[in-house]
Amino acid sequence: MMKQMAMQEDNISFEEIGKEETIHAEQPQALFKQPIRGRYQGLHAELKARCAPENFMNPYEPEKVSKANELYSEVLHTDAQADEQLKRLRLRAIEELGIQFSTEELFDRLSAACNPKNFTGDSYNKERLELANRLYQAVLINADNVLALEEIEGEAKELIEAYKPISNHVNTQEDDGSLLAVWSCAALFVFVLILLLLSNH
Repeated sequence: MMKQMAMQEDNISFEEIGKEETIHAEQPQALFKQPIRGRYQGLHAELKARCAPENFMNPYEPEKVSKANELYSEVLHTDAQADEQLKRLRLRAIEELGIQFSTEELFDRLSAACNPKNFTGDSYNKERLELANRLYQAVLINADNVLALEEIEGEAKELIEAYKPISNHVNTQEDDGSLLAVWSCAALFVFVLILLLLSNH
């Protein structure tokens, strides 16, 4: 009986250890967030959509309806190009209404530019890889926080610049290929036209 109890205790201990290891292993992944989806024609358009008073009427939240009404009116009277003013209104919307603003485009851009894989292999660069590793983690942790991502974007300028030529190089090759195809078709058309004219004579 004692032996059986000891074995059960041993089993429980191993199970608990296993659970602890699993929880510990999952913790870093659990820190990563999902970006807030939504694509808008600029911050002005997003503020209009997210600060509309009707967003707080079901369920009905009278205080938020009142604050949204004030903010919405200010948004409508703000020029769509007045970035600093719009960002101040966005901050108020976050603090006063608890609104989460779209991070989809910024997240996609930063996660592509800051991916540490960009600086491995033939493109290995010790300093950039170290910076990318730190910022990539920060991007994943703050995927749903537009203010944090904008701060990271400021730090990631070097990586964004380093990432651009790769994208442009691919696009240039594609453009060259398309141009060559157009010229080939044009040359073939002219050749066929000449043959038709000669055969008529």
